[in-house]
Amino acid sequence: MNTEKFLLLASESTHFIMKLEKDLQNFEIWCKIIPLPSEVSAGCGLSIRAKIEDKDKIEKILVENEIIVDKYIVEKKGLKKSLCKL
Repeated sequence: MNTEKFLLLASESTHFIMKLEKDLQNFEIWCKIIPLPSEVSAGCGLSIRAKIEDKDKIEKILVENEIIVDKYIVEKKGLKKSLCKL
């Protein structure tokens, strides 16, 4: 069975998620906006999906720019999905 693992960033603001996507892309980090998984509770219905390999680079950018978001590791196996909050 194929396993997929990625980083998920969530916020209370749709505008903030859209801005954060552009900011991360300016640092040449692959990311895209996806619907917020139902397992995550946030005021915004959107989230950012990024490669798990970029986790440390993203964390550094968030800290340096004083950006606060909820971060999750998502693991998908077939139709099953598990989330681990960081």
